[in-house]
Amino acid sequence: MTATHALGWALVHSLWQCALAAVALAFLLAIVPAPWARLRYALATATLVLTLALPITTAVRVGEASPATPGNGLATSAVASPPASDARPAARTASPEGATVEQETPQGYTPTSPAIAALRLASRIRTALEPVLPWIVALWLASVLVLSARLAWGWIATRRLGAMGTRPAPVACMEALERLAARLRVSRPVRVLESAIVQVPAVLGWVRPVILLPASALTGLTPLQLDALLAHELAHVRRYDYLVNLIQSVIETLLFYHPAVWWISGRMRQEREHCCDDLAVAACGDAHFYAAALLGMERLRVTAPTLALTAAGGSLMDRVRRLVTPAPAEILPRWTAGVIAVTLVVAIGGGSRLVRASGESAAADRPSAFVAPDGARTAPDTVLRHPAPARPLAERWDWARHQAQQLGGRSFWVGYSVHPPAGGARGGGDSAGADDIALLFHFREREGRPPVLQHVQPTSFLLPVDFGGAPLLWLGPADDRASLAQLQALFAAAPTTDLKEDLIAGVGLHGSSDAVVSLLGRWLAGDARASVRAEAAEWLGHRPTPAAVHELARAARADPDEDVRQEAAEALRHNALPAATDSLIALARAVDDPETRREAVEELDHKGDPRATAALIAIARDDRDADVQHEAVEALGAIRDGSGVRAVIDFAHSHPNPDVRSSAVGTLAQAAAPDVALAVLKDVAYHDRDRHVQRKAVEELKRVDDDRVIAALVEIARHHPIRDVRREALKRLGDLETPDSATAALLEGIASEGSDADLQRDAVEALGHLPGAQALAGLARLARTHRSAEVRREAIERYAKAAAPESARLLLTERLENDRSPSVQAEAIEGLTKLPNQLGLAAVSEAARAHPNRDVRAEARRRLAERP
Repeated sequence: MTATHALGWALVHSLWQCALAAVALAFLLAIVPAPWARLRYALATATLVLTLALPITTAVRVGEASPATPGNGLATSAVASPPASDARPAARTASPEGATVEQETPQGYTPTSPAIAALRLASRIRTALEPVLPWIVALWLASVLVLSARLAWGWIATRRLGAMGTRPAPVACMEALERLAARLRVSRPVRVLESAIVQVPAVLGWVRPVILLPASALTGLTPLQLDALLAHELAHVRRYDYLVNLIQSVIETLLFYHPAVWWISGRMRQEREHCCDDLAVAACGDAHFYAAALLGMERLRVTAPTLALTAAGGSLMDRVRRLVTPAPAEILPRWTAGVIAVTLVVAIGGGSRLVRASGESAAADRPSAFVAPDGARTAPDTVLRHPAPARPLAERWDWARHQAQQLGGRSFWVGYSVHPPAGGARGGGDSAGADDIALLFHFREREGRPPVLQHVQPTSFLLPVDFGGAPLLWLGPADDRASLAQLQALFAAAPTTDLKEDLIAGVGLHGSSDAVVSLLGRWLAGDARASVRAEAAEWLGHRPTPAAVHELARAARADPDEDVRQEAAEALRHNALPAATDSLIALARAVDDPETRREAVEELDHKGDPRATAALIAIARDDRDADVQHEAVEALGAIRDGSGVRAVIDFAHSHPNPDVRSSAVGTLAQAAAPDVALAVLKDVAYHDRDRHVQRKAVEELKRVDDDRVIAALVEIARHHPIRDVRREALKRLGDLETPDSATAALLEGIASEGSDADLQRDAVEALGHLPGAQALAGLARLARTHRSAEVRREAIERYAKAAAPESARLLLTERLENDRSPSVQAEAIEGLTKLPNQLGLAAVSEAARAHPNRDVRAEARRRLAERP
């Protein structure tokens, strides 16, 4: 059973498992009173954890089940004889040539019993699902990756809330927080900040938790109402709800496909808010007053990042109704929460035994590797062993073809074992070592013609094989000479390219290097299709012999197909002989084809040989093709021991080709130590004779992991003599997104100084990328006071994207009313129409009705008409 199939079956079984868990939770929540929030939350949490544990358990149990069971959909290599002490009595029937045919039925069942009928039906369903399991797993993995990216973006957005537009809260809020923390027994230090971005109170983090209070709440709520909401957020801190919510989001991502999981998770979030409401009421002493505080906050409510825990979470009306409705008398003790949760686990866990119930009888007989003929067509119905495995392989092969004719089927397998390259001596007799390779060949008859080879399957004895229910004719062990001769004959008759490639893989798994290299070399030099020759080159790369190096060097230099030449060069990289390094150097230095030289150069950096380093330096300096030089510089930077970095630095300073210097600059940022890279890039940015190389050096500075990068970019942005280089530095400062206040002040100053409008707009754009309140304040000042309408327009656009919606509305409305430039007013109208929750439509409507400028009125009407 492969991991893919085990995961696929886990996903399939999770459909009924999670649904059953949701039904059980719904029943329990129906009988547990609503005021018992802690009990209901414990049940919802246990159920959500169970929905993740069940598929994991299923995958482990299915993976541990015998590969021969119908539940797996695969059968192991059915070649090992079962120990007599473990085998059940099996029906034995006569077969042609006196061979033994072994078949087994599950012990204790008759062919007509209801249990067998149920198992057959289950096996048919599994057989139908088996081929699509890899597609199910692939689709699930792709969806999880997409949703994980969404979750990571939400986490990043949540983290940024604590750094953007915040300042310490008023002293009165801090004192209230300390008082409430003592009342709620919160021992961890908690910070409280005033935020210009969030619109409702929120808590971030669990190691160093932070409570964010919106500026509007500080002015729109009474101090007592604000205390009530602070108590709610402290309750989240006390209960580590931020961490639990993060884990909950991960489970939702993994089980995204199941509506029951989303329902369970929603109930868990709702009960979490109820638990915090109860703690807040206990701290404040008045449920009705707390409910009034929630209603007063509702008018401030907007969408918040999903990982931030806010006092506005859950259904507000349900929460208020629960707070003001009298609580019923307790009808069962609190300790029953644990009992009910355990019962839920036992009930669903017992049901999960259905996952492999149909295969346990076969799993008990794992060594036999046979299954009862119950409709599971993945194992061989019949295994015929040659009675004299010491006979020549050609004779045993003829016996297998004759046996297949006697069996009368249209499909059959022939198999034998060979010794791999790295193994020891083979044992005698019919037994195969665990390290040996099984070569399996699937034949099928078509319309009365002789059997045609359909599939070649080299495999280990430890891995499963899908036989599709066809019989297996096992020939025992074979020596390399006879096996290679048989494979060569099959290769000559193979009707398709895929079969030829599979046969080459079978040849490559033999232990005799000389014979294997000779055969693969003939195929590589032959007239087969390019993909077949490339496959031969790949397998030759695993043979560290001079003959293999010779064949690969010839193919890399002279094969007519580019893909084969590249594959041969890559295979030389894998060959450990020094001669392989010499061949790659010769290819990189002397071949006329630049693509072949480039491929050889790319492989040289993996050799770790001083000769390779010297060759790469010479190629980067002297090759007649710029792309090959570029590849050589990159290869020098990729050498693991760092021996090529010095040459890369020299090329960055002094190579006559500016494109190569630019390539060296790009390589340095990752290859050199940060302090070295910073010094070299800064020097190139000032002193290189080509401005494009200077800009490249500035661009690469952002990739250097050094705290002094910001200072270097600031210096270049202020003092570099070339305007394009200064603009590049401004862009890279914005890309860093550092909250450094000095950087924000510098960018605002550059945007305000001089007469270069393009440079000023670049500074405004970079300022818009910086987090923090100072960057937003600088954008607002530029939008109001800059003398250039184009710069004011750019500042308005950046502010609208970076600021909180309400703050953006205020600035855009003020600029619409007071700016003297119609283009700036038009930008303000566009920004207002894009604000969430239609915050700016009132201002746009007013402008369309009464703005003194006719063009502005027309623009406002046009924007309103374009809205859906």
